Parts: sequence; structure tokens; C-alpha cells
Amino acid sequence: MLFAMDSISSSYLILNDLLFGRVFMYIPQLCPIVSPYFYAPSITLKIIHVFHHHARFAKSVAQTFMVLNRMTCVLLPATYNTIWKCLTPVACFLVYTLPFAGLWNIIISRQYLIPFRGGFGINYIKAVPWAALSMFQAIFVLIALTSTVICTTVTLYKLILLPGRLRSIEKSLCLTSLSISITFLLVAVTQLLFAFCPSCVGEPLYLYQLLAFDLYSVGYEKKGRGLN
Repeated sequence: MLFAMDSISSSYLILNDLLFGRVFMYIPQLCPIVSPYFYAPSITLKIIHVFHHHARFAKSVAQTFMVLNRMTCVLLPATYNTIWKCLTPVACFLVYTLPFAGLWNIIISRQYLIPFRGGFGINYIKAVPWAALSMFQAIFVLIALTSTVICTTVTLYKLILLPGRLRSIEKSLCLTSLSISITFLLVAVTQLLFAFCPSCVGEPLYLYQLLAFDLYSVGYEKKGRGLN
């Protein structure tokens, strides 16, 4: 169920980029046709913006529970199913609801279009100046990154201590977990630069962020199926 919710977030991010974000970057001739519909404040623009960032926040929350799930699978194989039978409904509820703790300011703020590499993107005018989206994203990412480092380290250490027969069974799980953790690290670096390095913010960082989320979203879809 956790993987299904994360897959929904990944699928939305991919579709949003294909149908709204990237299509106007790669085919800028479409901008004059579409942009007049978004000159004025629009509920459609707000929905696209909120849903996009909800999916990003949700992936950070899901990442925390995913690495915990993999760690308990290795550490407590006998009670793993019982533990996650109880934890999964709670985890799924939090994956859906916790993102709103970081989204409330953009929900009440005004969205507008900005030019970006021949196309356009969405920005917002903060209704509450101190409540920057990048700050909340950094908090979520730091929590997920800390969980990822701790759980992945414990999982790999436990794998080393396993007998050879069991080690071969768990090897693919841990290699997949490690590769997912590395792609999440790339996402975390770009998000933290947005939050804590104002001089770094610019077009190159936006492009690196897009690439990092592409690797994480698409890579997770493929590797996650391997985990299942």
C-alpha cells in the first residue's frame, strides 16, 4: 500500500511535467496559445501548483516509511508482517495528510506564471512572508534524509552479519534500497540548496532539481517494482 501511494505521487509528478511543465519548455510555440488562460489568478493554476508540491512532500514522507519498512524486513523478519499490518494504515494516512503542514501557505497565496527556458513555470506571492515553501521542503527532506541514512546503514550492516544463505536472499533488497537512497540524496541536496543557499538559486539549480526528481521518480518506479 505504501508503494502504491508513492507510485501515485510519482505518476502525478511525471504526468504533470509531461503535460504541463516540460511540454512548454520543449515546445515554446504553445505558450502564446495557453498563457492567456493563466494571466489572471486561476483556481486551475492553484490546483496544479498545490497538487504538484503535495506529491513532492508525499514522496519525502513515503521515503521515511519505506526505508523503515526495509530495515524491519531485515531486522525482524519473523514479526515483519504483523508490525506492518498495524503500521501501514497509519503510514498511508500520514503520507496523505502531513504534506499539508508544508502546503498551507501556497494554498492561501496567489499563484502566477514565470518564464523559464522558453516555456513557463508557476511561482507564488507569499501570503505569510516567513512561511517559504523551500523551508518546509527542507524540513521534510532533512527528516527523510536522516531516516534514510540511519535505516540504510543499519540494513546494510545487518546484511553483512547474515549467514551466506540468507544474505543472498536479502542482497537484491538492499542493493535496490541503496540505489533508491542515493537518488533521494540528490533530491535532498537540491532542496537544501534552495532553502539555505540563496546565492545558489538560479536556472542551473532549477535544472539540477528537475533532473534529480526525474531520477528519483522514474528510478523509484522501476526499482520499487523490483522490491515487490
